[in-house]
Amino acid sequence: MACILDLCWHSSRQRLAVSVWSLLCLGAHASDASLYRSKLSVAGDIRSVMLASIRTSWEQGTAAGSMLEFDDPEYSVFGSSSCISDGKFPLSTLQLAYSAVVRQSSDGRLSQEIGDAQDGAALDGASAGSAVLLALPDASRSNYWLDAADAQLDFILNVAPRTSTGAISHRVDSRQYWADGVYMGFPFIAYFGAVTNNATLLQIAYDQCRLYRDALILDGPTGKLWGHIYSDDTKEWIDKGIWGTGNAWAALGMLRVAVTIQKTEHSSDMASQIADLTSWIQEILDGEFAALTSDNLVPDYITGGPTFSDAASSAALASVAYRVAHLYPQQFGTNYTDVAAKVRDAVVGNVTSLGTLQPIVDPLNWAQTGLLSTESQAFGLMMFSAWRDWISA
Repeated sequence: MACILDLCWHSSRQRLAVSVWSLLCLGAHASDASLYRSKLSVAGDIRSVMLASIRTSWEQGTAAGSMLEFDDPEYSVFGSSSCISDGKFPLSTLQLAYSAVVRQSSDGRLSQEIGDAQDGAALDGASAGSAVLLALPDASRSNYWLDAADAQLDFILNVAPRTSTGAISHRVDSRQYWADGVYMGFPFIAYFGAVTNNATLLQIAYDQCRLYRDALILDGPTGKLWGHIYSDDTKEWIDKGIWGTGNAWAALGMLRVAVTIQKTEHSSDMASQIADLTSWIQEILDGEFAALTSDNLVPDYITGGPTFSDAASSAALASVAYRVAHLYPQQFGTNYTDVAAKVRDAVVGNVTSLGTLQPIVDPLNWAQTGLLSTESQAFGLMMFSAWRDWISA
C-alpha cells in the first residue's frame, strides 16, 4: 500500500503531518514508521541548519534537491509528478531556485554571483537546474525560468571545457574529472531531457556518467570505487584517494539519472543504460559498506587520506541504499537496507543539539573534520526522505 501524501499547497509541517499519519497506517515496516515518527523533529533540525548555512553554488542546488525530496516528494524524480505539473508548486524548492536564478552569472551558471565573485566550477551551478525547471508552470514567470535553465544547459553543453574523451570538465579553467560532478551536472541534463522529451539529452547524461566512471574507477581494497580528482590536462591524479563523499556524490548522481530515464517513454530503448547505472551504483554501495568503521559510519577515505568516520557520506549512501531497495528490489535485497538502517541509526544518534551532523568532513578541506556543512545537512535530509519513501513502498 502506497503512502498517500497531501498534494495541496500547505505548509511543510502540515504536509509532513499527513505523511507521517499515512505511514503509521501501514502494516509493512510498521516499526520503522514508528521510529521515523519519533525522529522527525531531528529531520526538522537538520533542515533548518541546512537552510541557514547555504553559501556556494553546489550547496544551493544540493539543498534544493534535498528540500524537494523532503517537503514535496511527489515532485522529485522519485515521485509521481516529477515531470508534470498539476498547477501546484513546491514552494520551498522554488524559493531556492529563485535565488539560484537571481545569482546566475552572465555565462549561464546558476548560483554564481555572491560577494562579487564566481567559483571555478563548470558543473556546480547546474545542481540547481532541475529545481529551476520545476518552475516552468509558473505562468507569470515561465520565460524567466526557461531562459535561466536554457542558459545553464547551454553553458555545460557548449561552453564548459571537454576532456579528451568528450567528458564535460568539472572545472572552468582546466580539464578535470571530479567525482562530485556526477551529481552536479548530469541529473540536470537528464531532467531537461525528460521534461522536453529529448532522448539525446538522456543519452548525454548517461554518457557523461560512463565517461566519468571510466576515468575515475579504481580497484580498492573493498572493491571497485572511485578516485576523487583526475586531471586530463596533465594525465595525473590530483586526488587519487577513495573519498567517501566523492563516491556518494557519484552514486547520488547516477541514481537520479537512471530514475529520470526510467520515467520517460524512452526507458525501454535505454534499458541497458539504466542497467549500467544501477550496476555502477551497486559497486559503490558494496565497496563503501564493506569499509564501515566500528561505529557504523563510512570512513572519510578508504585509501589515500584520513580514515575518520564521516556522517556526511554515510547519510548520502544510506539514502541511495533505501532508494535502490525500493526501486530495484530484485537487484538490491534486504542486505542493503539492513546496512542502511545501521548507518542511519549512527548518523541520527550523532546529530548535535543544534541539529548538525557529526562527525563530518570539512567540505573545503577533505582531509580534516568540519563543524558545519550544507551538503552534510542535505545528505541527512535525503536519508530521512529515502527512509520514509522506502517505508511507504
